[in-house]
Amino acid sequence: MSLRTHGGHITLPPNRPIRTVESLHKHLESAMAVELSTIPLYLYAMYSVTPATSDAAKAVHGVVIEEMLHLALAGNTLTAVGGTPKLYDPKIIPAYPTPMLGRVPELTLHLRQMTKENLGTFIQLELPESAGGKPEPDLYQTLGQFYQAIEDGLTYLNGKDPNLFKTASINAQFPPDSIYTPRVADAGGLVTVTDLPSALQALTIIVDQGEGKPGPGRPFDDDQKLEKDHYDIFLDLQGGAATWAVLPVLTDPTTPGYLGEDPKIYAVSLTFDAAYCYLLLTLQKLWTVSSPASRDKLSSNIFPIMIGILGPLARFLTQQQIGSAGQVAAPTFGFFEYKSPQELSQLKGAISLAIIAYVGNTGAQAALISVQGTINGLVDINSV
Repeated sequence: MSLRTHGGHITLPPNRPIRTVESLHKHLESAMAVELSTIPLYLYAMYSVTPATSDAAKAVHGVVIEEMLHLALAGNTLTAVGGTPKLYDPKIIPAYPTPMLGRVPELTLHLRQMTKENLGTFIQLELPESAGGKPEPDLYQTLGQFYQAIEDGLTYLNGKDPNLFKTASINAQFPPDSIYTPRVADAGGLVTVTDLPSALQALTIIVDQGEGKPGPGRPFDDDQKLEKDHYDIFLDLQGGAATWAVLPVLTDPTTPGYLGEDPKIYAVSLTFDAAYCYLLLTLQKLWTVSSPASRDKLSSNIFPIMIGILGPLARFLTQQQIGSAGQVAAPTFGFFEYKSPQELSQLKGAISLAIIAYVGNTGAQAALISVQGTINGLVDINSV
């Protein structure tokens, strides 16, 4: 089983228990890759819903925020056991369509409209394990079983090595009071991973928010939780009476594919990719920085990129007709090749070219100039 990325395929070995620190690092890296592959999937679906303020769009937005939390929790855990989280890499950033990493039977992930039919992929992705499900570290039926295998590996290795958890990593982790605030009291939030109990707590939050607990606690109506897990949110959207309108976005678009269709759209899509990758670079660097002042500077990039750059550019793209079939463009979440240490300059150059591409269209240029203002206010990741 393999994941297709911009750089090729990552091939997984047969299922074997996690019994070495190297294997633990690789599986936590895979956990981050899985979480990273879901965020564009859900965002793309959310961007296809109109109006953006509809209940369906809000429901998916809540899921996206929690997927970002899961990425941070997995990264904290990897950092705590001596690993180095990596997000900006063509081998990690997926190219859609792509098979879900390690999932059996194979589940193909697509960037496409959020129709009730297409929600079936999300439901399968978040499928809860059955009661008594066994740990499955490499080829897994459910994400719960995959994380169960990581928990098993953490427990085993902690018993073998009293120095498995590195106290020096604490200041380089995302702390509970930083980038995420739980929506309800029992939803779970950020955890600083310092030992086995806190590591297990972090991974339990990921599974409980996504797939929920297995066994007789299904479906959600029989649970006592204040917040529905992602599986039940998608199940309710698909099977409920609620309806929503969707924009005619392309399925699995790519930024290079836009170039032959419309160079203007290509320029904006390239800027989106650059901003998305700059966000990944920011997050990645945060796991290597311990100084509170430096972390505050880097963290100040996160919400402006998400709210002031990616959101407006995505909405801009979904207003641009492409081709002759009445479809519209949408963001591709592609890999943008940066040359260090010129990342911020390249991002500024990309938005400048996008603005120039729309010369003569004052409305489009005004929207892009607003995004440019946010980009100009970003912190250079190389200055920290």
